Amino acid sequence: MDSITTVEQLVQSFDDADPEEQGRILRNINIPTSEFLEFASWIDECYTRNCIARCDKFEFILLCWDGNCKTKIHDHNGQDCWVYQVKGNLVETRFNGPEENLEVSHKAKLNPGDLSYMNDRMGYHRIENPDDSRAMTLHVYANPITQCQVFNEDTAVFETAHMEYDTLHEVVAVK
Repeated sequence: MDSITTVEQLVQSFDDADPEEQGRILRNINIPTSEFLEFASWIDECYTRNCIARCDKFEFILLCWDGNCKTKIHDHNGQDCWVYQVKGNLVETRFNGPEENLEVSHKAKLNPGDLSYMNDRMGYHRIENPDDSRAMTLHVYANPITQCQVFNEDTAVFETAHMEYDTLHEVVAVK
């Protein structure tokens, strides 16, 4: 498979792929950071969810991270999730166990060009930008996620969170 060099080519390739080909397609990303800038938006002290493409089979979301911010510990509502590190250096921490006794099972630094995979069988995870500089990650979900379970650290229980976008773009018409 040839290298994927544009966001439009990536979305179209994913749209045409069988589920068993999805990971291979994402491992062939060679898209310059500049290609993602037209979809980027930031909020101070937080991250934004910028939808690049969505259909019944998948969604592509560009997360733009301000410095020193993180997600809550969360699941993926039964969906497959890939995270492609576009810019910056983030940390992914995975957790296992019941909510009253979550334990760190894995911790990894994500550098530009890295691809991480997560699903609910692997537990829960959190992604954080530990640096002062901004970062970008591309999140690919098969299928789209409309809600997930997030861990409330104050009450030590999981709660349902409904997913929303900060911006919505249409890269290419997807089936």
